[in-house]
Amino acid sequence: MRKAKKWLALLMAIGMTVGVTSCAGGQAKADANDPATEKYLPTISVAVQGQTIALLEGDVYKFASNYSIGCGKDYTEGDFMVDRYAPKPATLTWENSREGALYYTVKVGLDKELSDADSYLVQDTSIDIDYLFVGKHYYYQIYAHYENDEVVKSRVFDFYTADLPRTVYIDGVSNTRDLGGRLTVDGTHRVKQGMVYRGGEVDHSWGNITEEGKRVMLYELGIKTDLDLRNAITYTTSPIDSSLNYINVSAPHYVSAEHGIDSAAYKDALITEIRTFANPDNYPIYLHCSLGRDRAGTLSFLINALLGVGKMDLYRDYEISHFSVNGWADADQSAGKLNETVAAFTRLYNYIRDYGTGTLAENTEKFMTEYLGITKDEINSIRAIMLEEV
Repeated sequence: MRKAKKWLALLMAIGMTVGVTSCAGGQAKADANDPATEKYLPTISVAVQGQTIALLEGDVYKFASNYSIGCGKDYTEGDFMVDRYAPKPATLTWENSREGALYYTVKVGLDKELSDADSYLVQDTSIDIDYLFVGKHYYYQIYAHYENDEVVKSRVFDFYTADLPRTVYIDGVSNTRDLGGRLTVDGTHRVKQGMVYRGGEVDHSWGNITEEGKRVMLYELGIKTDLDLRNAITYTTSPIDSSLNYINVSAPHYVSAEHGIDSAAYKDALITEIRTFANPDNYPIYLHCSLGRDRAGTLSFLINALLGVGKMDLYRDYEISHFSVNGWADADQSAGKLNETVAAFTRLYNYIRDYGTGTLAENTEKFMTEYLGITKDEINSIRAIMLEEV
């Protein structure tokens, strides 16, 4: 899998000196707890052991790292013809003082025993790795392959990915990111990554997905359901791939008697949206509207609020859309437009916050059960699917 290749690359670029041991007869088996350190030879060196790697850069990194509500207005200058929040790959480089290596295998995983590791084959001593999860502790090991089936392996080392929003790159689609990665307010759970992605449309006015973009969606992200929130859609299968589960509703956005989550005209559509997340067979899900900002932003807020994500993370996830092409596609680039959209989001947040006397998560559940008729079992299913203990 290419995902494994990415992890492999990441481990290589992380830096420190690693000991290696020589063994014959094929690929060496990783041993994270081998005490016989004298058997390792310092032939492979990397830059850092235990380093935290940020997968964002530039203005979006500054925005995400120092977020305050409405601070996106400080970044309205720049090139908005590109998605400025596109993720930064983890570039892994290493040196091998012993010459003659034919190629390298890199194993990367979230288990320090590397029982869950993915493997990548590379010939160079540098590689860019994409699609890593954020806020995670990774472990890795490098194998150098020589003639006569000789393999030299490193010890197991580790690195961390910074706890920032997880944006993803899908060629031909704008405003794409993972809905997961955020901690709950009580700090006991994290919203799972790789389960739900949000973004803009893949066709029509604001999207033009390429074959590479489709490959990423199907094989890197593993999308199974296309949850299309646009109106006036005439086709019945997903433009990503006809094999996907395709669900299309004319979705509400924000709070408004005409088109908001409190509008009776949109009630049935919102029920369908929420129930999509209660079925484990639907995951991973790609939810989108046209721009990926308003209707997609409304649904993303409701799901993360139900899961217990806090106010600042909810606002940041919404406001980061303004670093994408689609975030400005329907307006001129200005602080005034950004203030207008954030004000609409604030009305949505306040509506749910004041729906009951409990926490935001409790009041979101109250809205879903009492107004929409979502059952307690469905609420529990969404939480069981989307939350992991930390």
